[in-house]
Amino acid sequence: MKSLMLSLLLVFFGAGLQSSEVSFKVEVSTDTVLLGNYFEVKFTIENAQPNFSPPEFTDFDLVGGPNQSSSFSMINGQVSRSASFAYFLKPREEGVFYIDAAAIEVDGKFIETPPVEIFVLPNPDGIIENPHQLRQIELESDRREREKEPTEPRRTIRL
Repeated sequence: MKSLMLSLLLVFFGAGLQSSEVSFKVEVSTDTVLLGNYFEVKFTIENAQPNFSPPEFTDFDLVGGPNQSSSFSMINGQVSRSASFAYFLKPREEGVFYIDAAAIEVDGKFIETPPVEIFVLPNPDGIIENPHQLRQIELESDRREREKEPTEPRRTIRL
């Protein structure tokens, strides 16, 4: 009797733990980079075990990584989890290059990311860019000071 109750409890509890659809994606901080600079490429696996192997970065030098992060949540029986693997890559020469597709196996099926095209431009002035330039966060104190500054009134001139 106890084993029957335990089995029923596991069935009902397990039925409530549903996970969302599996996804596997790739993101880059930029698709155009000046020679001598680096960029970030991040692979994210959602709702699957992270059995990840990166693609060959044949046209790039690995500057940093893999940097790993993971998360898990269960809300009202809905389970979601994700794992990310980030790499910082520096191109070796000018041209158009590709980051090859990466693949993972989930329940006997393979899921792939698309290959990513990267444009590497000449850099005769030796400009160094920040790969997170678009992700800068403004400090609260700086924002308050900027809001206190008076703005010039607009003037309309009619002809």
